[in-house]
Amino acid sequence: MNWSKLIWITALLGVALSSCKKDDDDTEDFDKAALLSNLSGNIIVPSLNQFESDLNVLSTAVADLSQNSSAQDLETARDAWKNAYLTWQTVKIFDFGPIRDNAFKSATGTYPVDTTDINGNIASGSYTLGTAANADAIGLPSLDYLFYRAGALDSIQSNPNCSAYITDVVNKMVNETNVVVNGWSTYQATFNTSTGTSSTSGFSLFINEFNRDYELAKNAKVGIPLGKQSLDIQMPEFIEARYSGISFDLLRESMVALQKVYNGNSFSTGAAGVGCDDYLLHLERSSLNNTIDGNFSQIISTVDGFSTTFENAMQEDVQACNDLYLQLQQQVVNIKTDMTSAFGVLITYQDNDGD
Repeated sequence: MNWSKLIWITALLGVALSSCKKDDDDTEDFDKAALLSNLSGNIIVPSLNQFESDLNVLSTAVADLSQNSSAQDLETARDAWKNAYLTWQTVKIFDFGPIRDNAFKSATGTYPVDTTDINGNIASGSYTLGTAANADAIGLPSLDYLFYRAGALDSIQSNPNCSAYITDVVNKMVNETNVVVNGWSTYQATFNTSTGTSSTSGFSLFINEFNRDYELAKNAKVGIPLGKQSLDIQMPEFIEARYSGISFDLLRESMVALQKVYNGNSFSTGAAGVGCDDYLLHLERSSLNNTIDGNFSQIISTVDGFSTTFENAMQEDVQACNDLYLQLQQQVVNIKTDMTSAFGVLITYQDNDGD
């Protein structure tokens, strides 16, 4: 027997096993409870509280609009709606726990809206907004249409059913937000200690929904309208907030929110806390961390470079829109493949665009 060769093989196997054990130890040694506690206490719950506050302001503005129906009242309601919609960009990331249990994400942010359904509801004055048939006739996107369509103020002034519908849509969101906020008050302690990597753990649910929300932003906010799933045939009817023209504002806020969540930054103050970046640094994946954080910053900078609406940009500078989509696309492998693999989390949601 070649003893020197046997000794060499044994030593090589020992190094490999030691390396594997080190990786496992690094993964387990990281304090994920601190990450989840920071996430819930400094990001999720504060963003939900802010969204609840924004909706209460919107509710007051809508009540004034219904009573007085002046142009200034409409502008006040529009401003309150936009503030709530921007805050929603952080809330929608966390579609698990009370948000998932109450179908809150779909009830609040489904777009594009079905204007035929909305107009039919208003015409009849009889509707049940919580039914599946009205899923695309409610929420923040429905107010984009009702506040910004041609003749919006005249419709509100002349048709009591229109004012009533707007009020009902807002009241529905206010009530459902209250349910979710209360739900998080009891779910938070469970979430903070659910640090495993099984598909039902709080940590795994967070990582999955972080990725899913990013992909929804890439696809629904940019890719589908731009024609990336329709042989480059543009589909402007799928643009988010098409009537108000704030789609770039919403995309920017979505990317800012995702970057802050990734870095564990406080929703209220921006102060640094334990985030996914810290976990990657603990795993000695500083290069991946720098790439992810840098890509978020680059995407935000690219969005800032547009000085028009997304619909106009699609017509006037499609190459710039394509470049934006490519940047969004390139980030997917970093967070969905490399980061989740490093964390030992399995992606369980389904998507159909091939990443």
